[in-house]
Amino acid sequence: MSLLTRLWLSVLSAMLLALAGCLVVSVWTARDYLAQQLYAQGNDNAASLALSMSQQSKDPAMAELLVVALFDSGHFESIVFSDVNGRAVAERRTRGDVADAPAWFVRLVPLQAQPGAALVSDGWKQAGRVEVKASTRYAYGALWRGSVKMAMTLLLVGLLLGAAVSLLMRWLKSPLQVIVNQAEAIGRREFIAAPEPPVKELRIVTRAMNAMVKRVQAMFAEQAERIDQLRSDANRDVPTGLSNRAFFMGCLRDALADEEAASGGILFVMRILDLAGVNGRLGRERGDALVQACARELSETRFEGLEPQFGRLGGAEFAVMLADASAAQATSICGEVLASIEKLCQQRELTDRLPVVAIGWTPYVRGESIADVMTRIDTALMQAESATPSVAGIDVSASAGVLSGEAWRHTVEHALTERAFEFAMYPVVRTDGALLHQEVMLRLVTADGTRFSAGQFMPAVLRQGHQAALDLLALELALERLARVQENIGLNLSAASLLDPQFISGCASRLALAGSKASRLWLEVSERTLMDEAGINALSALSRAVRQYGCKLGVEHFGRYFAAMPRLHEVQVDYVKLDGAFVAGIDTHEGNQRFVQAVVNVARSLEMLVIAERVTSEAEWAALQKLQLDGVTGPAVTARNKG
Repeated sequence: MSLLTRLWLSVLSAMLLALAGCLVVSVWTARDYLAQQLYAQGNDNAASLALSMSQQSKDPAMAELLVVALFDSGHFESIVFSDVNGRAVAERRTRGDVADAPAWFVRLVPLQAQPGAALVSDGWKQAGRVEVKASTRYAYGALWRGSVKMAMTLLLVGLLLGAAVSLLMRWLKSPLQVIVNQAEAIGRREFIAAPEPPVKELRIVTRAMNAMVKRVQAMFAEQAERIDQLRSDANRDVPTGLSNRAFFMGCLRDALADEEAASGGILFVMRILDLAGVNGRLGRERGDALVQACARELSETRFEGLEPQFGRLGGAEFAVMLADASAAQATSICGEVLASIEKLCQQRELTDRLPVVAIGWTPYVRGESIADVMTRIDTALMQAESATPSVAGIDVSASAGVLSGEAWRHTVEHALTERAFEFAMYPVVRTDGALLHQEVMLRLVTADGTRFSAGQFMPAVLRQGHQAALDLLALELALERLARVQENIGLNLSAASLLDPQFISGCASRLALAGSKASRLWLEVSERTLMDEAGINALSALSRAVRQYGCKLGVEHFGRYFAAMPRLHEVQVDYVKLDGAFVAGIDTHEGNQRFVQAVVNVARSLEMLVIAERVTSEAEWAALQKLQLDGVTGPAVTARNKG
């Protein structure tokens, strides 16, 4: 029972007790008053009758006449005239006198009228005694009507008091409910500040809880900052601030294997040609300044419409990966980078020889091995070192499966109309091998049977603005599959779809039709959704729409925006999938081990699952199991499940 309910019952009980007491006291007081009045009436009439009899002859006929005359003139229960020996000479009594009130009231409130008495004299001698008892019939009627009026009055007062107490309770309930909601939110590990209520005692409690919330939020922020710093230390090159070799190669591995990523792009590597000579001739400080200047100039280069991934591969080598870039873009960018670095080095006298750097580039295509790509890069660098200007690229034809813009438009529109998509399944398992869910990836199937992965057709879908329609279709296909199988299904949603309100309502309507099957659906979005407030708000709207149907909500490719993790819990995200770049070689990478362990610890406190992506070896799997992750997915998991 809630505090307010108990308080209301206590007030109600006290009020009822007080009103009932008032009613009882009033009725008993009125009864006593009426009894006194009846006695006074009887006494007065007895005195009057006695006086009349004393003045008349004392024969029985006259006495009978006087008694009858008095009895008939008023409301009496009995009139008795008795002689000096106590023998009744004349008497009148009412037979069957019924009270003017309900019988239960008469029994509950007995009204006893004492008879009035007076002596009859004959000269100086006593001639007899008169006893007159007034009738209680009409007294009961007056008492009943008065009691009813009193009860109705007290009932009205009670209703008014009840209404006033209800308004008071409602006024108290609002600040109390705020405190209760805040306490429940803390129980769910959601930390929100509540407005201070006008009630002094509640204000003290709210202040204390708000102070606690601020301390907890500060603790989480500090913890997130430390973990973010740990991630940076583990995966960043300290002198330049770029990704270190291990992290960059992990990103490249993901780009070559991730079906959701772009189908290809450009990788180029820049090498400082005479770093050892600069250190020897001009000093190590000049050499360090040259390295930092090259890294800064590279990272500040404008890559129009492209999202670069930078890394330092070694002491004198820097790399940039550009998804969806073309060979023409690579040639232009490399020329700009080369010119800007040579200009900067001449202005600041960072080197005494030209050329300063050599740049080699090559395309990569999803499905290639890292070894093949790096072999071409090494060849391109060797050619660039002897070329003028010092830029060289090794272009390879990757035209298979590539369509023109107009062809893509017709292909995508036809596929959406005909629902020409199918799922490829990738298991996501617990670290002990038990299945968590099957992650599904869309394949576009053309009329001639050609299959395109999401990384191939999604750019065309995004350009045409069909991402919301595609995601809704994927949701329908996933729900249809859930009707045929018993396993859980994980489905990726586009960040662009979340910003479409019609998509959110479309999801809700389809999940509502699916019934209990919807509870076996795991929906996930990319970590890029967390980059701004609009994305987090959209994720929150999706959470509110799908949670009522039992769906789980997750964030994939997680790790670069770790500071958003407390916000994810507020949004009620159930799990995160760690980006494969943090998983690559984790069995030997102590820095990433510390980072992943910290992520797991925070996720445990926020009641989230942590799943590792792109697990490629049994050694990585074993290391992740020691770090107590909840699940893994990737080539090693797929291979074991097929086996």
